Amino acid sequence: MEINVSTNIKDVNTDNFMNDVIEASKEKPIIVDFWAPWCEPCKQLGPLLENAVKEQKENLTLAKIDIDQNQEIASQLRIQSIPTVYTFFEGKVVDGFQGSKTNSEILEFVKKSASLLGPGEEVENFMSMAKLAIEQRNWNESKEIAQKILDIDPENHVGFASLIKSMIGLNQFSDVRDITDALAIEIRESKPVTEALMSLEPSEKAFKAQENIEELEKKLEKNPENLDSLLEMAIAFYGKGEIAKSFELLLKSIDIDREWNDQAARKQLLEFFTSAGFEAVETIDARRKLASLLFS
Repeated sequence: MEINVSTNIKDVNTDNFMNDVIEASKEKPIIVDFWAPWCEPCKQLGPLLENAVKEQKENLTLAKIDIDQNQEIASQLRIQSIPTVYTFFEGKVVDGFQGSKTNSEILEFVKKSASLLGPGEEVENFMSMAKLAIEQRNWNESKEIAQKILDIDPENHVGFASLIKSMIGLNQFSDVRDITDALAIEIRESKPVTEALMSLEPSEKAFKAQENIEELEKKLEKNPENLDSLLEMAIAFYGKGEIAKSFELLLKSIDIDREWNDQAARKQLLEFFTSAGFEAVETIDARRKLASLLFS
């Protein structure tokens, strides 16, 4: 067996196939290139594939199998034409192709195979950092971190969710819609992204409402228990980022008349809980107070 010690590329044969492909794929993906010296398309594909996998040294290995020297393997895997490329992961074939491919198609195939291992340690660290920045509402910082996640892993669902939350926090509502419209359906409909988008409409509504905050303050001075004004003021406060004040006004409204306008204040509060995040300090405090009101 020939092993290129400087890269993640190795020659594999019948003797070590089980160990270096099947067993090794339980640790990380193994791309197997079935080729032969007489195969001209193989000579074109091989170098492109090798260059692509060199960039993924920590995430996968390329195993090259000469089918002339290893006909038993080719027969067992029913290799009928070459070049044939398979990705093995967790002991079985999970992806592959036959024939020639463009360089961009090969890069995409290798990237997809590498992603089977999940996000690397660097991405995991960035996701933790983004989560903390979002909880602290450091929107510029969380946006910057989200972009770093997507630079490393362009299809990372949490990265897109973090980016969307950050842009909503920065009141970049139309940009969020543009980004969302451009996303692949798989990403747009993923749980992290759909949850992030739930805050788009309530946040935009609140942002627009804050323009009338001075007028609303005057109304409340005249009638501190006017339920319409309390609701409008709560929405305006949320738009200004004064979440605790917003929640206090909604709780006050519920305390005055929880059934008013088909429980409008309670519904608005629950909507803002989702928008602010259930782990937010303000949400935790308001949920405790809401439970006390409803069950007292």
